[in-house]
Amino acid sequence: MKFSRPLWHRTFLLKIWPLRFILAGLSRWPLVGWLIGQAFFNEDFIRFLPHRKAIRNKEKVVLPGIVVDHFIEKASFRFAMNKCICRDAGSCVSYPHDIGCLFIGEAARGINPALGREVSVAEAKMLQKKVEQAGLINLVGKNRLDKIWLGVDPAERLLTVCHCCECCCLWKIITKASDSIAQKVHRMEGVEVSVNGSCSGCGECVESCFVNAVTVTNGRALINDKMCRGCGRCVIKCRQEAVELFFSESDCFQKCVELISSLEERIDVT
Repeated sequence: MKFSRPLWHRTFLLKIWPLRFILAGLSRWPLVGWLIGQAFFNEDFIRFLPHRKAIRNKEKVVLPGIVVDHFIEKASFRFAMNKCICRDAGSCVSYPHDIGCLFIGEAARGINPALGREVSVAEAKMLQKKVEQAGLINLVGKNRLDKIWLGVDPAERLLTVCHCCECCCLWKIITKASDSIAQKVHRMEGVEVSVNGSCSGCGECVESCFVNAVTVTNGRALINDKMCRGCGRCVIKCRQEAVELFFSESDCFQKCVELISSLEERIDVT
């Protein structure tokens, strides 16, 4: 099989990584933004899954991790990257570099094998456990940028399971990008984040939010519901347990089923 991208391509991306914010800023210009959207984000559908530790009512709900497990089990092919390009590019000092993305589906067979390896169902699930233990956040969906930089086709047969940190995540560009691009990446339906009366206004939650969705006003944290992606990192960081994330008790399983269905409408991993 011919693999679409040589290793130097990854090295080049590491060099130009800081320019991503400039590209995101240009997307706010009407015509330029449309061109950028069509070239790099067309038909994207990406959702953050809240971290297990952040879900306050986890004893009562079906956890969103079943979404990733579903595709791991269903897929014809699974490819785990040796390293995270985001953390390598950002010289991350807080999270492991050797936990990279998991790519699922037939298109992943075209990834240069020097970047990672094929994994079994059991190995993919073990990777997910490492992700949780490391405090990384799952992001799952159809991501055109991955198709482009990996040089694989078709996009309809490539599911990205990214493992994000707050310091290096590509999607920090949400704060600079146009609304049309920012809305490609959102929280999972059924996730609610709020601040209770225990808040002391210390600001730890502000520092932990990669999309600037948290501010402190008059000594109390405030969540910008439009910007919040429901990852739960602010909940984990808050020592006062003042920030809370709940996953719908009444229909949590249905929300997972709906997300799986939405992804399967866009991506075939078999």
